[in-house]
Amino acid sequence: MKRGLILAGSLMLCGLAYLRAETKDKAKNESYQPGTVVTVDKSESTYPGSPDAPLEPDVYSYDIGVRVDCTIYVGRYESAFDYLPSPLAPHHQVEVLLHKHILYVRMPELDREVKMSIVGHKRVNEDACRAKG
Repeated sequence: MKRGLILAGSLMLCGLAYLRAETKDKAKNESYQPGTVVTVDKSESTYPGSPDAPLEPDVYSYDIGVRVDCTIYVGRYESAFDYLPSPLAPHHQVEVLLHKHILYVRMPELDREVKMSIVGHKRVNEDACRAKG
């Protein structure tokens, strides 16, 4: 009896997790928007707190400005290596998903998606916005 309840509960939890993941993937695929990388700024590297630590940073980070419609979102790209994927270069067209405080950038040519935290955003000048649209 006890084994049966544990098995049934486990199956139900697995089913719920699968449905949630499937729904999340469908929502992500449906709501990507076109965007353009407008700025790339290398931000301050973070170093370990110990005075005996090596002079190499723990994390390399870049602030990537992406224009979506009339708003520029600044996402923080972080990597353990001093490497920036080529699709994150200025004037490059990307597919963007905005979700709360997260910016997802799909890079089909590299067959990957980058997740960046949004560290800022601003509206584009209305005249420049109208000229684009």
